[in-house]
Amino acid sequence: MSEPEDPGHAPCSGDASGDVANAKLDIKTVTVKNTARKLVVRVTFPGNPRVFDFPTGNVSVFIDTDATRKDAEYGHFMEFWSDYRFAKVATWREQPTAAWGHSPEGRCVADAGIVHDKGHHLRWFQYVVKKRAGCFEAGAVRIAVSTMNTGDLEPYVEYAKPYLDHLGKKHQWTDWIAQG
Repeated sequence: MSEPEDPGHAPCSGDASGDVANAKLDIKTVTVKNTARKLVVRVTFPGNPRVFDFPTGNVSVFIDTDATRKDAEYGHFMEFWSDYRFAKVATWREQPTAAWGHSPEGRCVADAGIVHDKGHHLRWFQYVVKKRAGCFEAGAVRIAVSTMNTGDLEPYVEYAKPYLDHLGKKHQWTDWIAQG
């Protein structure tokens, strides 16, 4: 991927559309906006024709801020349709800490949030992480995104084997996106 024309904002497409047998969580595009105040990662999907025809599973957004390390330092994890978390990461695994927390009491979890399409057709999710001392501060970042579809909500069914999708391939990073 070449240097983005707009520093701090980069389309990060690179995932083959239709590369997942069940397309509900097939990653179509990923865009990243990296400003001095926040990091915004938008993941788009094909969308569902029926309102609230949701899959079960999750989306994981991994954030790398240190070029000397192999894996991510941070991650934004969202379980459909219950919980989302922003946490430190080691060896591609969430490392929850009391200081960050999973509830409103955690001082850093309040810095992260999600926004989704109000039509409830699962067309996109946007992950927002505010930058502040003691939680998340980064200049340039690179992103890896994965989804796991474990079933369907209506009618409820749990798949014997989940459907996985990744932006590119598993643990593949985007190019570095400078803060703009």
